[in-house]
Amino acid sequence: MQHTDKAAASVVAGIAAGAFTLSYEALRNVYLGNGGNEHLSPIYPLIVEGFVTVAVWVAYRLRDHGWKATAYPWTLAGLFFAYSLWSNSLPDTVPGPVILGVPSLAVPLAVHLFTHLLKRREPVRVELVELVDEEHQGDEEALSGEPWPAWEAPAIQPPIFAASNAKPSGVSLATDSSALIRAWARQHGYGVKDTGRIPENVLKAYATAHGGQLVNP
Repeated sequence: MQHTDKAAASVVAGIAAGAFTLSYEALRNVYLGNGGNEHLSPIYPLIVEGFVTVAVWVAYRLRDHGWKATAYPWTLAGLFFAYSLWSNSLPDTVPGPVILGVPSLAVPLAVHLFTHLLKRREPVRVELVELVDEEHQGDEEALSGEPWPAWEAPAIQPPIFAASNAKPSGVSLATDSSALIRAWARQHGYGVKDTGRIPENVLKAYATAHGGQLVNP
């Protein structure tokens, strides 16, 4: 990281820390002003601000899966951010039941956000199929009055993958393999972006180049 980047990161971290401190105190006072437990009050701001941070992080982790995958975490982040802004700006207008009900609402939403992340980050399945190329050598012999020669089994080219009754083996390409696929695609003349979903034709080409076939893209 260059010195300029480090300086910018330090400034951003300082602003975030200062803003969190001020928002933390405001949310704690809102909670205490509506009959909250004084001993547990330090946890309340962490739930609100922490949920915003986690939702943004999930949206970032799913950036390669398109806007449909990131829309849900961004919506939750915006919801809790709006509540934090409301509580900081107009604390006297926030109804008591809303303030005390936020932790109960955060529990199922946090669990569902976690399952959303796991579901979207399931690996892309690339399954290898058996390829057997049979080639008969020699042309059909012309009929003649002489007796036919003894029958011999036609020559068969060895298969690329040995035939088997077992299910074809599979290769899993996790989301974290996207950088490898992008690098391969650029080396072979495909135009791919640094972020976003990798086009299906690129995935098919990558699977074919490595001896497989793309299934369930």
